[in-house]
Amino acid sequence: MSNLLSVIVPVYNNASYLRHTLASILHQSYADIELLLVDDGSTDESLSICEEAAKKDSRITIIKKENGGVSSARNCGLDRAHGEYIAFVDGDDCLDVEMYKEMLSVMKKEKADIVNCRVIKEGSFSPIPYTTCDILVSENPRDCLSKKGHFIDSSLNKVYARDLIGNTRFDENISYSEDKLFVTEILLKATRMALMDHIFYHYIQHKDSLSWKDTYEVWEGNFQVNKQIYDWIRARNDITPNIKSSVFRGYVKSIIALLRYDVKYRKGKKYKETLELYHDDLCRFMKETSLSFAKRLEYKTYISSYFLASIVHYYFKRKK
Repeated sequence: MSNLLSVIVPVYNNASYLRHTLASILHQSYADIELLLVDDGSTDESLSICEEAAKKDSRITIIKKENGGVSSARNCGLDRAHGEYIAFVDGDDCLDVEMYKEMLSVMKKEKADIVNCRVIKEGSFSPIPYTTCDILVSENPRDCLSKKGHFIDSSLNKVYARDLIGNTRFDENISYSEDKLFVTEILLKATRMALMDHIFYHYIQHKDSLSWKDTYEVWEGNFQVNKQIYDWIRARNDITPNIKSSVFRGYVKSIIALLRYDVKYRKGKKYKETLELYHDDLCRFMKETSLSFAKRLEYKTYISSYFLASIVHYYFKRKK
């Protein structure tokens, strides 16, 4: 059976960072890789950089498509991938050299269908030498959904068995938190997961990255993802109360984030619509959830009224 690893990289105007990303993938100590570079209609020099790299390394396949977003690009890569294993990398991030060798070794040794490593956020790539690390193996991967510190929600710090992914795809209609939705769907059908307590994946932060953007589309996407996951989880009988509670909290906090956005940008009508639609879930959250006094007060002002939230959170700040 082939040990080929398909690494899928969506590329969109990453020219400033792409060469470093490609080098960190192509220089992996695990060499049995096909690198699928999906150019999502770049308007800078990204495609030229991909073509330059492909001339030097036969493991690279370039896929050109019209701009459709990161989920569309990843799905396109999945449809063209040949590997027994799958991994995703963003076009401006970097990997430590031993990442895939060690993760695949754990996958085979532990007979896992998904392996997860830790992530570091940094302004520029600073390699971390690999040392033997602790490995946690779970036969109920869905129980890891609420695990902190392992970037469970990210699709990037993982190696997947191709058979596990199957026909699962990224939702192309969501522009934020699409990773979380994809990973949750994967973990709900996974049978054995290994979590490596070592940092391999370097998430390079830039001011132009999506996480810096405060737009309605971002928070609406975040809400849609958390609502979809909540709908999945509450309908299942094989999910522990702890996980159900964690998912419910994430769902309600995404509603509060929408209310916060509406207050901040003076969207009174939208605020009232959201509050009316999800009033019962918000009240249940406030009744059942343990919160600090300050956090409870903050949430209470946002879900009490548009006027109160505006006065408490923004009137005095504008006065200053």
